[in-house]
Amino acid sequence: MAMTFRYARLQRGEGRIVKAPCITVFEQDANGRVLEIPALIDSGADSAVVPKDLAEVLGLCLSEEQETRGIGGITKAKRTRLSFRISNGRESYALSMPALVLLDETINIPLLLGRTGFFDEFEIIFRQPEEKIVLKKVAAQAY
Repeated sequence: MAMTFRYARLQRGEGRIVKAPCITVFEQDANGRVLEIPALIDSGADSAVVPKDLAEVLGLCLSEEQETRGIGGITKAKRTRLSFRISNGRESYALSMPALVLLDETINIPLLLGRTGFFDEFEIIFRQPEEKIVLKKVAAQAY
């Protein structure tokens, strides 16, 4: 089976609206409420990246500070673990993966789902002309 999602509208820093490969993830905040969070699927990101304000709402535990490099240059981040659920119709998957929390609050990005922990779990098809993304769960490998 596969899950298909339509691209979502995202506002870029300069106010421009673009359609991008986003999915909705479901995660509990620090008070136990389930939040619907838009997440951009980013093939250029090594790992998941969480904006600082979202990390605070979710009550994520942060570990040591480090520098991270992205398209915007070098910035400070802290390691964490991100757990959430994705679903579409009858399919639903719980995921947990390492993530970086950006400490610079001036960097305005959505939750990013990068290769480590997300791309490992799904075959991902970007259907740009149709503005759709298809996720097909990768079968667990037996060793």
